[in-house]
Amino acid sequence: MKLFSTSGIRRKVSELPPNFVVKVGLAISKAICQNAGSNVIVARDPRSSGPMLEHAICSGLISGGSSVERKGIMPTPSLAYHTHKTNACAGVMLTASHNPAEYNGIKVFDKTSMGLSPNDEAKIEEAIAKNDLPIQPWEKFGTDVEVLGSELYNKMLLDAVADVDFNVFKSVIADPGGGAACETVYNTYQELGINLISINGMFDPTFSARPSEPEAKNLTQLIDAVRKHSEKSENKTIGLAFDGDADRCVAVDEKGRYVPQDVLIALYAKYVVEQNSGKGLVITHVDASMLIDKLVVEAGGKVKRTKVGDVAIGNMVAEEKAIFGGEPCGAWIHPKYHLCPDGPLTGLKILEWVVERGPLYKLVDSVEDFPVNRAKISCENEIKQVVLKTLDKKLTAKDDFKDILKMDGLRLNFEDDSWVLIRPSGTEPYFRVTSQAMTKKESEERLEKYSKLVEQEIKKAQK
Repeated sequence: MKLFSTSGIRRKVSELPPNFVVKVGLAISKAICQNAGSNVIVARDPRSSGPMLEHAICSGLISGGSSVERKGIMPTPSLAYHTHKTNACAGVMLTASHNPAEYNGIKVFDKTSMGLSPNDEAKIEEAIAKNDLPIQPWEKFGTDVEVLGSELYNKMLLDAVADVDFNVFKSVIADPGGGAACETVYNTYQELGINLISINGMFDPTFSARPSEPEAKNLTQLIDAVRKHSEKSENKTIGLAFDGDADRCVAVDEKGRYVPQDVLIALYAKYVVEQNSGKGLVITHVDASMLIDKLVVEAGGKVKRTKVGDVAIGNMVAEEKAIFGGEPCGAWIHPKYHLCPDGPLTGLKILEWVVERGPLYKLVDSVEDFPVNRAKISCENEIKQVVLKTLDKKLTAKDDFKDILKMDGLRLNFEDDSWVLIRPSGTEPYFRVTSQAMTKKESEERLEKYSKLVEQEIKKAQK
């Protein structure tokens, strides 16, 4: 029984009935927190379905013998950080991150501040599949306490940039999108002396002001606000936006331009390496731009790639002692502080970087990303692995590539560092094909070539 995707258990709320969520709580108590009385921290984002999930998961945890500390609405990185700093057995975040309000989910963190490893997730899945979910005698039930507030996490944010003079900016416009970042960003950024203007800064259970995902088409209000303020402030206003649970952060530069996510992470990764005396390892995933490799290597660092998903990146960051890791979607890991992607911390680190090296628009204009093209091909979940195995065999037999990375689909690397990724979606009935090359023409041609190959193998597998 496969319940966990790359981002925990995530479904439409109609597919998360309370009786199922209780079972997940019982399974966490049984498989992860094996000692009676182990402490579990529970938090949620502002979705209207959050209280229902909170009551259900806590019922399972408590009846399974775990004591629960409920933190209310807080960012995912705050939940992960508190789990780590209080040495809790586990942290449970009830969120569907950037997905629409009709979705919700359950993401479990261990005491290192990382999402659970695949092995630990499998233990939960096995307990549920076997209905091995013992309810403790009443005298061994866990306790329940509500302790609101993010003092430990907020202090970390304040300490992380305590020596930075933010007066370079006339204003910083933050758009939490009605998500979990609202109070945290407002309180900590103001305390740091940042002249903060907040839009969509009240918790919004339905994300009615804008969709939760902080992509350009959803941030027109922020983009317009930055442009208007920049005209008055001589290009000294920038914008930051967050997703529903605040593990992502993206930026709008002083010209009011949404900064492409691959460009933003590549530039920042270069800066981190330069700050580390021109050395260090950066971790990203197989679907990220080769611009990251180019800039990091120019600065003296190295890049390694792993599977898509913050858990895979966090694990490799920890194992390889990397100085930075992240996904282009804005989920960045700053291992000096903890191992969960952290939107509010990323926002502060972007501001710190711009204070030292900015303005941001000049940094963005100093580089140009390589052309990238993407396709999505329908494929039933049941035949995905058959198709992937056949493609692997065919492509490995060819001598057209510098190498092939196989940890998450097939990433075909060419001699000039251009690449094609063929990857089955972990959550939808699709194969995704991505092509990046030195020229637009070459990228488009390769996308067409390898998309046709995928389509052919899907048709064969369907017969």
